[in-house]
Amino acid sequence: MKCRSASLIVAALICALVPLLQPPQAMAVDVNFANVRIGKVTPGSGHIGVDIWWPSGGSNYLPCQHSNDPYYGACVLSNAAPTSYYKVGNYTSSSSNFPYGIFVDNQNQNYCTSASWCTNKTAPSFNHGWARLISDASLEVYPYDNLNQYNPSGNTIGGVRIQVTGFPLIANGGRYSNNVGDVPLPQLGQANVGRLNGFVTNNGSTAANNRAYFEIFQRDSTRTTSSGYPMAGFTLVHNNSDGYYNTGALPSGSYRIYVTDTQNNHKIILDGINVFSQYERLDFKLEKPCFGFPSSGCTDPAS
Repeated sequence: MKCRSASLIVAALICALVPLLQPPQAMAVDVNFANVRIGKVTPGSGHIGVDIWWPSGGSNYLPCQHSNDPYYGACVLSNAAPTSYYKVGNYTSSSSNFPYGIFVDNQNQNYCTSASWCTNKTAPSFNHGWARLISDASLEVYPYDNLNQYNPSGNTIGGVRIQVTGFPLIANGGRYSNNVGDVPLPQLGQANVGRLNGFVTNNGSTAANNRAYFEIFQRDSTRTTSSGYPMAGFTLVHNNSDGYYNTGALPSGSYRIYVTDTQNNHKIILDGINVFSQYERLDFKLEKPCFGFPSSGCTDPAS
């Protein structure tokens, strides 16, 4: 009897521990919406791409990065590409379409109605429940130039990326993030704002227009919003017909840069690229491993 009782106790303890040993999963909260509490973005005008995710199976799951998700059509750009932002916000110098923050809903209309990857082209909307699942969001700000276009190379205002962690406040039937506050974008001429530029060649010849594509993310956060929320530099650029590229305004700091040769989809990753002034230069030779960059700071799947 004592042995049997001990076995039962051990078994009960194991059963109690099993849920704790499972990979973290999203915990649904019974709410009608989630809200990213962001204020004004200044200066100028532009748009904000919003990504959302939650833990699943030991990693993060981004529904709008998976065209096979049954609710992928709820992502605003889902008909244009097999990956999308969840939502896009727009701002000008005097107004925005998110005056009360950016909302994540439990239901959205179906935007994926004709592309080959759309899983349910005829559904009018989807009840996906993402407001109950979301744990984090990111906001990527794309400032416009004088022609009302996203063109960092021709703009004195730079973009930023803000990662919003957690929605701890429950009120009004919804979940709210901590206060992100107003977002002052970096501008050339300000202290601690730099720019990276250079030339792209292929076998000694000037690379064709748009041959190289640069995705640039600050590894740390050296600027903050009005509430002290950290924000990092962010930009997307191509080279021009002279083979020249420049990133536009970037907060001074260390960057991770993804460079893609769009002709053959060869992509490398550079880590620890420091940008501290407006005259930082880095050239690329597309025919070489790591595009001519030292291998110690480069990841090149092709080499």
